[in-house]
Amino acid sequence: MSSRSPVNVGLIGCGSMGSELARTVSRGNAGNARIVGLFDEYVPGRAALADELTSDAHPRPTETDTVADLINIDSLDLVIECASQVAAAAHIESVIDAGISMLVMSSGAMIDPEFMRSISAAADRNRASIYIPSGAVGGIDALRASKSLLEEVTIVSTKKPISLTGAPGFAEWENKEISESTVIFEGCASEAVPLFPANVNVAATVSMAGLGPDRTRVRVVADPDSPGNVHEINASSRAGKFSFRFENIPHETNPKTSFLAVLAAVETLRSICEPSLRIGT
Repeated sequence: MSSRSPVNVGLIGCGSMGSELARTVSRGNAGNARIVGLFDEYVPGRAALADELTSDAHPRPTETDTVADLINIDSLDLVIECASQVAAAAHIESVIDAGISMLVMSSGAMIDPEFMRSISAAADRNRASIYIPSGAVGGIDALRASKSLLEEVTIVSTKKPISLTGAPGFAEWENKEISESTVIFEGCASEAVPLFPANVNVAATVSMAGLGPDRTRVRVVADPDSPGNVHEINASSRAGKFSFRFENIPHETNPKTSFLAVLAAVETLRSICEPSLRIGT
């Protein structure tokens, strides 16, 4: 067992992603972390998660009605956002200004370069950190390492039509039968992210690691025969060419995202709790 003090975590979002992450923390599988506070506008879901996390070994997390109350919890070290791009964008500034680090699952909230610069400057001023997990893809280290030498980066995200339902970019397809692989969108990451806010956070993460949102090409494909949430990254640079393909199993309670996204967040949290050994970044 680590002798370090526990990392006290506050959670924004108690849906399927947030709940799965909280359970993993509660089982001790994310390093020396503990959930001490919960915020979600849906009170029954928040209360149910608080009940689930409570045991003789784990005091009941404090439920809060606002993010302001969450960040005022004594000795809070880290806030994890598991809600949405809207929630992340709305609250990250207040969390960082309070001197509290933040792990952002909805990386699409950070895709605007001006907002990214502003938040990064705030983090420097307040000695806080912003963590963005790799999410449902890998290869982020390779993109970051070759960033100055990159010439072209493309990410193709293929999902079953049901996984795209509700996205603004899928609106014209909602009442149409899609019986074969169909390109729904093709453009740059800065265009894709607001059109598919729950589906292509990976495009935001890839763009921030590499060429930026305006130069990262994105294709969104609906395919009823897709083996899962499939992401293919192809990059060319003066350091070489890189290709990565990920066939992810959708999360059992949220088909819009991949189970790997939760695992990536857990690994990021583990590296925060136990920083003595890091493989890659």
